[in-house]
Amino acid sequence: MAHPIWQLLRGGNALVGASTVVVGAVMVKTNFTTIEFTLVLLHACCVATFMGAWNAFNDVFDHEVDAKNHPERPIPSGALTLIQAKAIGRASFLLSIVSLLAAMTVAALYSENLASWLPSIGIWFLAFLLMFHYEMVVPASFMLKHKGLMGNLAVSLLVGIVIVFGAAAVNGIANPLVWIVALVAMLVNAAREIVKDIEDEAGDIDRETLPKVVGAERARAFAQLLIIASFIPIVAPYAREMLPMEYLLLQCPAMLVLISVKPKLYRGEDYSAQRSLRMAMLLGLSGFLASVLIPL
Repeated sequence: MAHPIWQLLRGGNALVGASTVVVGAVMVKTNFTTIEFTLVLLHACCVATFMGAWNAFNDVFDHEVDAKNHPERPIPSGALTLIQAKAIGRASFLLSIVSLLAAMTVAALYSENLASWLPSIGIWFLAFLLMFHYEMVVPASFMLKHKGLMGNLAVSLLVGIVIVFGAAAVNGIANPLVWIVALVAMLVNAAREIVKDIEDEAGDIDRETLPKVVGAERARAFAQLLIIASFIPIVAPYAREMLPMEYLLLQCPAMLVLISVKPKLYRGEDYSAQRSLRMAMLLGLSGFLASVLIPL
């Protein structure tokens, strides 16, 4: 059984987020200098701790709903108190800020491309705004978490910009391949967020999710449209010769898993479907990574 703090921070997801930063950087270049390698690691740490903080705050705000939907979570199970969870979330958020400042210091002192690195700061603040307007229930917030599809897209945008954040660490934010890979992650994750809302529909008493607005079947159909749309950016880099065409075979596992989601949605197997979408996203990113790293 994982430690309650690891569960609160969703450590596995945070590590996946950190690895996604590396994917974004490798989409730009495969040979890092020592300074670039340091910047990529600091960006990865920044993302992992930011995601951990968001997850902790999510559990704090959702502890009453989780008592019904996910009673095994650290707060409803009693493994952590609300006060402890808030403190852990704040500490993780502080570590994210420290990591970003450390990266800024390294770039300022040792990098000759500080101006092209600065988008990293803007991306971090965009992620912060997404978290604020998603989680916080205050007059200044858009409260996207309670606005169905808009909330799903906000979370998915965060997943995509993590890849761009990794590219920014090595001054590669203008690389079109990075944005295409980010689009794949956004589309697949948006479908997954919708399916997760279908799965949690009974317990989401305080949220106006897409399944509640249009019904579970229409929400599943919309998720399927997003899955179909994701095939375009998966294939595009190979069709446009950004990557070797023969390496499109490396995306077959991801595409096969995406295809397998449709019958699961048809049968109402929402948990299995959202897990498959997560696997498809990881396989797709791995396919892109291998396409860049494997020599012809």
